[in-house]
Amino acid sequence: MIKNGDPMEARAVSSRISDYICLTKPKQTFLLLLTSIFTYLGAGGYDLRVLVLLTAAMVLSISGTTAVNMTLDADIDSLMRRTKERPVPSGKVSQEGALSFGITIFLLGVAVAYIINSWTALATSLGVIFDLLVYTLWTKRKTPFSIVFGGIAGAAPSLAGWTAARGLVELPAILIMLITMLWIPAHIWYISIYYLNDYRAAGVPMLPVVIGVERTAKVIAASITIMTVTELALFLIGSMGMVFLAIALPPTLLLLYRSILYARNPTAEGAKKMYKTASPVEGAAFLGIALDGLARLLL
Repeated sequence: MIKNGDPMEARAVSSRISDYICLTKPKQTFLLLLTSIFTYLGAGGYDLRVLVLLTAAMVLSISGTTAVNMTLDADIDSLMRRTKERPVPSGKVSQEGALSFGITIFLLGVAVAYIINSWTALATSLGVIFDLLVYTLWTKRKTPFSIVFGGIAGAAPSLAGWTAARGLVELPAILIMLITMLWIPAHIWYISIYYLNDYRAAGVPMLPVVIGVERTAKVIAASITIMTVTELALFLIGSMGMVFLAIALPPTLLLLYRSILYARNPTAEGAKKMYKTASPVEGAAFLGIALDGLARLLL
């Protein structure tokens, strides 16, 4: 409680709020939220009430899951330059406080999702379960392919968006999930190549640590190839039109071209550049999904 307008006390409260917000990784939460909203629009959703509920469900569930994830990974984070200043490993937030905060808000998120429909609640729960139980607690410290399961968690918000609009799971929803799952290797493994020594020191069996940088670069290129085919499949089966293809495909093809070039001569500095190249590709794909849905709704 702030007494007599004490500026030092006010700053302490503000700093504590900031630390808890940091636990939710706001930028990551926002990007995952967009995949859900854009998929909702791409699936033909237009109900403002549902959109508001979906937004609340995703913000709460994604933020809460991330906060719990950061709590469970605090020991690893403390060993890595990139992550040692995060709230839990730095001691700014206690593990108990972070865990209680995260569990509370992701449960609220699942509850809000259930108001929309049971399929959306199931998709939201899928993201929580795969992120915390399958990825973080079971596979992350055991297998270099843990990010496949992390990819399912990352793709769950788009599935929630589709089910919020359509009320069921359909083939296009699975293909849209695959776009995220096939993009994640570029997003994760390129940056893990750049921070290779950190992952070695922390004992995390990321793919570049286990099979080497050269072979990992080839796996990433293969993943982007399949992602390209998946985007084409969405168009060919008629789920998405030319608006989607025109917006989503060029950035993906550019990433594919550069990933093939990188695989011929992989370097740490080059991996950082490839990470930056890959980052906007997911956004372009989902922007294409949203605008394609809006175009079909208006025309």
